[in-house]
Amino acid sequence: MIKQSVSRVVGLFFVLALISTTCGWLPFQADFTIHSVPEGAAVYKAGEDRIIGTTPYQGHIFHFDHNYEVRLEGFYDQKILVDYNAAEDIYVKLRALPVLICSKPDADIYAADAVKPFGKTPLEVDVFHEDRTYTLKAKDYFDKKITVGMATETPMVIELDRRPIITLTAADGVEIYENDELLATTTMTEEILTNRTFVLKKEGYYDKTIELTSTSPTDIDVELVPLPIITIQTTPADATVYLVGQDAPLGKGDLTLTIDQETSFEVKADRYYSETFTVEPKTQTAEVKLVAMPYVTITSKPSGAKVSVNGKAIGTTPVEQLIEKATTAELTLDGYLPKKVTLNGKDLKPTITLEPVPVVIEQPEVAPEPTPVPAPAPKKKKNLWQRLRSK
Repeated sequence: MIKQSVSRVVGLFFVLALISTTCGWLPFQADFTIHSVPEGAAVYKAGEDRIIGTTPYQGHIFHFDHNYEVRLEGFYDQKILVDYNAAEDIYVKLRALPVLICSKPDADIYAADAVKPFGKTPLEVDVFHEDRTYTLKAKDYFDKKITVGMATETPMVIELDRRPIITLTAADGVEIYENDELLATTTMTEEILTNRTFVLKKEGYYDKTIELTSTSPTDIDVELVPLPIITIQTTPADATVYLVGQDAPLGKGDLTLTIDQETSFEVKADRYYSETFTVEPKTQTAEVKLVAMPYVTITSKPSGAKVSVNGKAIGTTPVEQLIEKATTAELTLDGYLPKKVTLNGKDLKPTITLEPVPVVIEQPEVAPEPTPVPAPAPKKKKNLWQRLRSK
């Protein structure tokens, strides 16, 4: 009996409260408005998935506290406790979800005016109601400024622009020049912002000119073309090789050289006629046989004879003389008859035999016998006729 009475009293109380609320009896109801920044967020009762409105949301509660939840895509859910005793305008500043920043390639992230990075992509960056600027930096790439704000979509994918840094590579020992200035050997890495010209050089190879622009490939491997090789073989082997018109010797045969154009050489050796020849720029072997100069060694029997050539004394036998054409030589030696010979350079070791001066034997003087005087012939008598005529 007592329990039924209590239930009736409680039920009556709720019915009266409902009627009072419906009729606007305020002591049992409080109105409130939920505002959000940004507006347009969905309002839920805590623990429920049914939207009861969007901000600014106007509602009322009875004489009890109530929990609500504000949700907006891209923002953290925000729970709200509506206090019956302070239920008027409720303001909620939604906190945006962080933006995932990705970059190609990965880069360090710097806050505005910072000298040190606070992270490296990929990285989630908090979003604030005011836009914030960041700088992405990566080696060999241009810096990239980005702005992250409430309207930024996630993920934020940034493709960095590569700086025009070009690596030029060649064989060992290749020298790289720009404007006749040596920049590097074998490998060079340069940022090419404007058109630039480089010359690659190595002894024994043709020079190679390379023009680079900001759009050139990042890695360039250059192969030089070897110069033609000429091998000079000389007879005699110790002959000296020169460039025609130059006094500095290139070396002695056998000699290997590189040439890049038609080239003339001169080969010289003592006691040989020099020889000049010209070759084209191609790999080849040149055999040069010098002709010996006709140096004649004049000997005599007996030796020690004085020798004159064209009236000029050249020495005593044995004596050497260059005979390039038919030449008359005269040999003289006391006690021997002078002798003239004609030399033509074909016989390089002529031997001239001298004839001794003939010996004259003196005879004793003999008085000549008197020449007999013949007796006068008897006179003949003239005949009469002869006498008459003589008269």
